[in-house]
Amino acid sequence: MKTLFLTGGGGAIGSAIKDLFLARGWKVIAPTSRELDLSDLDAVRTYMQPYLDGFDALIFSAGRNNPAELGKLTVEEIKKTIDINCVSVALICSLCRAAFEKRHNGRILGISSLYGNISREGRAAYAMSKHALNGLISTLALELGPFGILCNTLSPGFVKTKMTLKNNTTETLSALERKIPLGRFASVQDIARIAYFLCSEENTYISGQDIIVDGGFMAGGFQHL
Repeated sequence: MKTLFLTGGGGAIGSAIKDLFLARGWKVIAPTSRELDLSDLDAVRTYMQPYLDGFDALIFSAGRNNPAELGKLTVEEIKKTIDINCVSVALICSLCRAAFEKRHNGRILGISSLYGNISREGRAAYAMSKHALNGLISTLALELGPFGILCNTLSPGFVKTKMTLKNNTTETLSALERKIPLGRFASVQDIARIAYFLCSEENTYISGQDIIVDGGFMAGGFQHL
């Protein structure tokens, strides 16, 4: 039985990923935010110690996104966002690296965002963290490729989740939906299916890529009036 280590398994996208992997026969280790505080790096080290014999796949779906414009955004908030969204990922990958190299097989997937490629007002901390995540995973693809480890990021566009509804007005949501060529926000299942493929044995050669899943928004849909 293959084993997945998943952060953010209690979130909308993370829950869909967890359910799909379980349905496909995987064992899933998915600590809650209470069990694993990703902003406390010492706690991350302690939590991971029993698991250093390795996993078949790591997926990082935990994310922090509290919009605020620079000037109103505290340094503490920036650091916490980056620690949760990126630094903890680097630490966990570092801790698990030896087991991956010994196994000579495995998958690492970071759930990034369109804001790992572009940005938006009020998203400084979030965009910083996701740009950093993309750079981290690209580097891991280079370093771990010789050991047969495939490393990618998956960047959802606008997904129908509580976070999306919380961070946008009704008017903004309607305007964004009109700019998506497919005419709808993604479902969490849309994202989970791509995550599963990238971490499955069906993926044999995709590595070092940021897979954008946005219904065509970045292809030019954002230009729609």
